[in-house]
Amino acid sequence: MSLTRSTLLRGTAAAMAAALASPAIAQPLERLPLTLNWKIQGLHGAFFLALERGYFRAEGLNPDIVAGDGSANVVNRLAGGAFQIGLGDVASLVRFNAQNPERRVKAIYNQTPADLVVLSLRGRGISRPDDLRGRLVGAPVGDAAFKMFPAFTAATGVPASAIRWEHMAPNIREAMLIQGRVDAITANEGTALFNLKAAGVREEDMVFLRYSDFGINIVNAGMMANESFLRDKPETVRRVLRAVNRGLVDSVANPAASLDALMRKDPLLNRAIEGERLMYSIARMVEQPDAREGGLGFYNEASVRRSIEIVTAAEGLPAAIAVSDFMDMSFLPPASARVIPAVGRV
Repeated sequence: MSLTRSTLLRGTAAAMAAALASPAIAQPLERLPLTLNWKIQGLHGAFFLALERGYFRAEGLNPDIVAGDGSANVVNRLAGGAFQIGLGDVASLVRFNAQNPERRVKAIYNQTPADLVVLSLRGRGISRPDDLRGRLVGAPVGDAAFKMFPAFTAATGVPASAIRWEHMAPNIREAMLIQGRVDAITANEGTALFNLKAAGVREEDMVFLRYSDFGINIVNAGMMANESFLRDKPETVRRVLRAVNRGLVDSVANPAASLDALMRKDPLLNRAIEGERLMYSIARMVEQPDAREGGLGFYNEASVRRSIEIVTAAEGLPAAIAVSDFMDMSFLPPASARVIPAVGRV
């Protein structure tokens, strides 16, 4: 009996030791709804590349990455709680935070400067802002360029009231321009330009009234999160940004891999057009002064302050919010992880 007991004890001790020595049972991944700013395209490949390469999984995350319906709407998605983190339009963030200081959304990773534009086609009689008076301009209600039209008004003297507006779903905006159902559209250039090219319109037949040509230079797309999420789950936020940043670094260094991931997500996309759009987005991301100064994701306080001032004036807000009410860079990965790599080719 004593031998049996001794054997059992030794067996139990050995089993316990083996259990302690073996890897811990994998914890379930944290599900995370993440909203993009627009339909899946271009630089969004970085998110799916990060997903495919296990960067989110390595951080214990299982993101549900969904398309957006306008970057200006992302702030409302985040503030409403359906999503806690996403890629959105910072001009809308300024407006929202000024009006809702008790439930702010904050920018946490800079991606690209604004490329807001009013776009028409040759032969429509539009070549300067004054030509828009009395014309029919198409704009999805969530479009960032439409939301920022008051800044265009301030810079050009063309009021929104002098224009006839047609609102539509984002996916038919360029088609309506091509068909002549509207005379011009508001858009992000990187979206409309390549959508029109995909439809067979030559770039030389497009007419661009770029907001930046009229002094409207603002930071634009960036990762953002609602303030309660930043407060309650700071480590989750850091893990998200580490994964996203790795995907963006890889996309810059190897755009072809990013494009492959994008096409696997949506095989119906036009690979050639999305490759052009990807390179356009990468160029804007890495060539902006903020990124050159502090690496990917970095916000320069002076450029943020100027953006806040432009949006405040355009929106007629009572006072400009503080830079600290707009952004929080404490969640960024270390600078060594955000160094801009040499840009590869698709």
